[in-house]
Amino acid sequence: MTFAHPLLLAILPLVLGLIYGLYRRRRPRERKVAGLWLWQQARRRGQARRRFDLRLFLLLLAGLFAGLALSLPRLELDRPGPLVLILDASASMAATDRAPSRLEWAKAQVRGRLASSPRAVLVRAGRSNEVFGPAAGQELLDELEQLRAGDEQANLTAAVALGKSRLNAPALVVSDASPPENADGYLNAAGNGQNVGITAVGAGFVAVGNSGPGPWKGEVIVGGRSYRLEVPAGGFSTLEVPATPTLQARLGTTDALSLDNSAEFSRRHVRVALEENSPVLERLLALLGTIRSSRPEVRFSFAPPPENPPAFSVYFARRGSPQAMVDDVERSVPYLRGVELVGFRLPIPPAPPATWQPLVRSESGQAMAWFHPNGLYLPDPASLQNLPAFPVLLYNLIVPRGEQRRGLLSAGETLLPRPQPDKPLPPTLRLELSPWLALLAAMVLGLESFLYRSARAGKQPPLNLRLTEGANPA
Repeated sequence: MTFAHPLLLAILPLVLGLIYGLYRRRRPRERKVAGLWLWQQARRRGQARRRFDLRLFLLLLAGLFAGLALSLPRLELDRPGPLVLILDASASMAATDRAPSRLEWAKAQVRGRLASSPRAVLVRAGRSNEVFGPAAGQELLDELEQLRAGDEQANLTAAVALGKSRLNAPALVVSDASPPENADGYLNAAGNGQNVGITAVGAGFVAVGNSGPGPWKGEVIVGGRSYRLEVPAGGFSTLEVPATPTLQARLGTTDALSLDNSAEFSRRHVRVALEENSPVLERLLALLGTIRSSRPEVRFSFAPPPENPPAFSVYFARRGSPQAMVDDVERSVPYLRGVELVGFRLPIPPAPPATWQPLVRSESGQAMAWFHPNGLYLPDPASLQNLPAFPVLLYNLIVPRGEQRRGLLSAGETLLPRPQPDKPLPPTLRLELSPWLALLAAMVLGLESFLYRSARAGKQPPLNLRLTEGANPA
């Protein structure tokens, strides 16, 4: 039972008291008696045997019903029904600031609800979502127990959409992150534990994040050597170390989350294929440590670009129209990070199929290079070889593919999400009581009015009956 205006309940006793006071202070009916002494005797005996005042009771009852109706009461029943249960399996759910862990605490909270559901779907929300069911909730308890946390992220919005595509039912999300907009209910599993973790590694550096309310001072062990590092509260610090082909780092600490306390970095040779001799490309690819392979990760071609490349490929135009000055580039493409082309002159290659998007534009808006999810289409290498941006572009294409990182390496998970308000699932049955209480109040007032009119018409009044025995009829 809930009330939209609970403060009105506090003044309800005052309203009932006002009704009682006004009723008792009303002008009494005129009565004719044989004498004052006989009236006093009859009144004394009547008061000793006074009966229930029905009219006053009906007025108070009507006032009570009207007051309750104005407070807008609502009856909500949460009965077992179909359920879509989404459980966050990201790494932060393995934190131990809720015993025994956030994930195990979450399981304990939803186990009974899942078991009582006649039809349910269970979704493990992680980097890739996994769905179980639909089936009776009791049949999904084994899958619930086997869920483990450890992913570097959880796509909760996609998990809710996946669960509802399997079963049209209310979706309950259990997570330590913010609830998605498409969730019907939300149970927060976050705690207030402190955590320090490695959030990034690379050639010659280690980044460490701190979720605690105060600065962290501790040891970072890299390649067997210990380094002292201070990380500000809720922030990050970077440790520079000697650049080596491989790097192993770990923290000398114990905290709420152990999955981010170690990480590794290494480099490997990237496999490439060069379909035509190009001294410029050969020299740059050799400097970047690539190897030729029949199964390349990146293919360099001088053929016209197809509509949809089968594998990642870089296409170069053999010819182009007169040069134009670069005026704008598509900054959202990651390969252009640090690539400065604006202000340089390039030839304009023949246009590729419509599936390719403009990457570089001239002052007149003419596209001069294009990109595709599976490739790039650029002018002839001879026109690019003297540009400082060309080696940077190839570096962005090749080097990240050869870098291998192991560990959690997720800043969002290391900075453990903090508690947020829960959002209960809507009740399976909701009944608004205000109309019914208002109807009852009107019926009670109608009954009171009918009885009052009957009494005024000369009938035996049922209200406030008094004994008048002993009076002299004369």
